[in-house]
Amino acid sequence: MSQNKKPLILALTEDYFVIPRLEDAATALGFEIEVIDAPGALGAEGDPVERKVPLTEPLEGPDAAFIRGIVDRRPALMLVDVTSQELPWERWTQILKTSAATRRIPILAFGPHVDTQVLQRARAAGADQVVSRGRLQASLPELILKHARVLDFEGLNKACDGQLSGLAAEGLELLNGGEYYEAHEHLERAWTKAPELEGNLYRALLQVSVAYLQVERGNYAGAVKMLLRLRQWLEPLPDRCRGVDVAALKSNVAEFSKALDQAGAEGISEMDRAYLKPVPLFAQAL
Repeated sequence: MSQNKKPLILALTEDYFVIPRLEDAATALGFEIEVIDAPGALGAEGDPVERKVPLTEPLEGPDAAFIRGIVDRRPALMLVDVTSQELPWERWTQILKTSAATRRIPILAFGPHVDTQVLQRARAAGADQVVSRGRLQASLPELILKHARVLDFEGLNKACDGQLSGLAAEGLELLNGGEYYEAHEHLERAWTKAPELEGNLYRALLQVSVAYLQVERGNYAGAVKMLLRLRQWLEPLPDRCRGVDVAALKSNVAEFSKALDQAGAEGISEMDRAYLKPVPLFAQAL
């Protein structure tokens, strides 16, 4: 996501009576809004494939396409219509809230107040708040402002001033030296000790290191999941952050991801390790 792009609300509904109200409220508050009215809008049509590892990102079938579509869009808020007949809203909500790549995305579910059973199902699936359709329409602007996770780009840019912390610098040296396991330990400590916004950079570097480590170990699924999780931390960063050339890093990660997809699980042992590039730095960053 560009820092100049408006935050996105993703509405999962085919109710064309409520959609104009959602669009008007979102636009008035400065949000973009995209309506998903069928699984095909996300390339997620078809029968689901059971997750080989529960409570983590699906990597096969339509649910994998769904999670990639959400990661690509990175919405600030999702509105979920629990009366939808076209969308597998319950399964999708569960997937979003059990996948590290997406579980931070707020989900506001809505439906008829008389159908308490379906509203309870939405809560059980993991929706952050469940409201009646009447309350949604009466309090939509307030609900959007309450639940939307809008990135503090000004604060993030300020947090990118200065130099890497000592732990992060040590971790980055290890990463760039190919010591991925040791790097991830240093970078994890750097992230947990840093203020939240500064820590976003260290989380991104940590997950680059773990993705590289998974490739070294021949773990295709682990590497793919790490790249999905990485994007929420890396993509919002400005082009330069504490001496790291973030623009070049994003390009490197995109090339690495493409090469990994092309290799697949069967070819990961033959994947060219030249794609495991060091993190690019500006002069005197360390």
